[in-house]
Amino acid sequence: MPLLLGSLRGKFVLLMAMAYIVTIALTLLAFNSVSSSITRTLGVRFAEKQVLYEKARIRAPILKEIALSRKLSDSPMLQTWAENESNSTLKAQALQELESFRQSFQDGSFFYVIDSSRHYYYNDHQKQYSGHELRFTLDPQIPQDKWYFVSRTYDEPYSLNVDHDVALDETKVWINTQIRTKDGRYLGMAGTGMDLTAFVREFIKNGHDGVTNILIDDSAAIQAHPNRDYIDLNSQAKDAKVRFTLFNLLAVPQDRVALQTAITELQAAPEHVKTLFLTLDGHVQLVGLAYLPEMHWLNVTVMDLDKLIGGQIFSSLILVLVLALFVCLLIVTWILQALVLKRLDPLDGAARQVAAGNYSARLTDKRNDEIGRLAVGFNRMAETIRDNTSLLEERVQQRTEELHSANLQLEQKNKQILDSIRYARMIQSAILPRYDLLSRYLAEHMVIWLPRDVVGGDFYFLQPDEDGCYIGVVDCTGHGIPGAFMSMTANAVIRQVLTGSRDKPLSDLLLSIDEQLRLTLQHSPDSVGLDYGLDIGLCRLSAAEVEYAGCGVDLYLSGAGEVQRLSSARRGLGYKRRARRDKPITTYRLPLTADSRCYLVSDGLLDQSGEPNGYGFGRQRFQQLLLQWQSLSLTEQQVKLVEELARYQGDFSQRDDITVFGFAISPLLRGSV
Repeated sequence: MPLLLGSLRGKFVLLMAMAYIVTIALTLLAFNSVSSSITRTLGVRFAEKQVLYEKARIRAPILKEIALSRKLSDSPMLQTWAENESNSTLKAQALQELESFRQSFQDGSFFYVIDSSRHYYYNDHQKQYSGHELRFTLDPQIPQDKWYFVSRTYDEPYSLNVDHDVALDETKVWINTQIRTKDGRYLGMAGTGMDLTAFVREFIKNGHDGVTNILIDDSAAIQAHPNRDYIDLNSQAKDAKVRFTLFNLLAVPQDRVALQTAITELQAAPEHVKTLFLTLDGHVQLVGLAYLPEMHWLNVTVMDLDKLIGGQIFSSLILVLVLALFVCLLIVTWILQALVLKRLDPLDGAARQVAAGNYSARLTDKRNDEIGRLAVGFNRMAETIRDNTSLLEERVQQRTEELHSANLQLEQKNKQILDSIRYARMIQSAILPRYDLLSRYLAEHMVIWLPRDVVGGDFYFLQPDEDGCYIGVVDCTGHGIPGAFMSMTANAVIRQVLTGSRDKPLSDLLLSIDEQLRLTLQHSPDSVGLDYGLDIGLCRLSAAEVEYAGCGVDLYLSGAGEVQRLSSARRGLGYKRRARRDKPITTYRLPLTADSRCYLVSDGLLDQSGEPNGYGFGRQRFQQLLLQWQSLSLTEQQVKLVEELARYQGDFSQRDDITVFGFAISPLLRGSV
């Protein structure tokens, strides 16, 4: 015994054995009184936290879908279409915008109902209804369509409805958003759906054994439940007496009263949570409730405490061991504090000071043992760190100041550049002809204008004159900001030359543009390597015919089952180099026919790389597409050409500015100019 008590380890062993025996005795006495209280207390605390967590987890993605649905219903263009559904141009644009919204929705689907016709448009994530989005017409006499005629009477701008759509064979959580104009006129309904199976899997199920998540509406009708047989489909269109609610799962009348009271209190104070014990599935379970006011739903978390916490936790052996170890740890802590930790506290404090940057901290413990020797070593280490850190801090401070100054300058310059580029985009867009001007002179037209950067060197124009109008596509040297500056200069020169020039041949007009550009650009001998100019395709429309002449921009003529390419002169305008300046410019005169269409295309489309080998789009491919689409309107051709270009381009970046201008050359101006 003296040998045992003479060592620190022996004292620890003896004291731990005594503490272990005492702890077992005390644990047996306290077990019965504390186990029940601990179970309920832990369960309530867990329920409060769990129901708040589930509320946040369920609420965020649904609110995102609601916000996107409301943005869809507020779209000015879609509202315009809803008031003019028969307009084919508006319809094509509207379906394109609906497609962009479909790609943003989580479920990859949209629906759009126009109230005047009750037409129901829909497409899903597989795009299996593309081209025939109009699925059916809603009928108030059909029971499965009753949801719409009930939802349109709501004062709320949106509502949620769990329903199985028979026509689409889809069971989803539908987000129904009313379409109203700014003055409050009702135009229809739009939104999306969330697949019920995925919704239950993602939002209702969880990783805790013994925890069940349920969603109910204000009337306690079950909207989501792990058991799909319990879900009350199309609650909005049902009478309250036939809804399947959470009350149907409660066998005790007092529980129904308690649940209704909790729902009422949460509706008045949605930021709170409620917990109560209810009898479900034949035994008492802890239920947590939280209100989701934006959806008028409640998140219900049902916890089986026997499964969640487990009665085995409080079995005699486990509880005795846990409490015994806890008490033993307290005793061991006291022993360590008295024999070791009290001497280590100064070392810990000094280490914290060094970590905080105070390298002057020193220890005074010089006893000849492990802790004393550790203190001496610590003092030496602190001195070394202090010397090295002082030098490093000085260098870091210097570098940090230099970097901060450089970052501020870079940020300011970057902002100035971005602001300038955005403003340049607005200025460049202002020179393009407006839609009403194009519609006045052209019965039908298509325009694709895709600058490679924010601004670019391509532009198109329509300039009226006394007998008709001029139409052209211009491809200036460069792209981005240099190309934009060049396009502004070229636009001014071209409009000056074309003004009052109806009696001059197009070839002479192009030569005049060439001369004026070279005078305007003021090419100087010292501008080595810099040579600016443009390619152009120019048409003159009158009541009898269309004239065309071009330099670098060909004209494609579609009609009578064929597509012809009228070649332009292989030269540019405005360049200082004399090469190809003597190339003749041919003027074509084209008689007007009922089915003829003209297309002016910059080389940005024809040279665009794509498909696996990176070859250019090419003239032959473009001509084949025009031939294939002869029966389509120019608006439809525009949509298809944009889609085909995107498909062909794939992951390749855009090489140059792209401009395509197409117009019908039937007798458009006769009687209208």
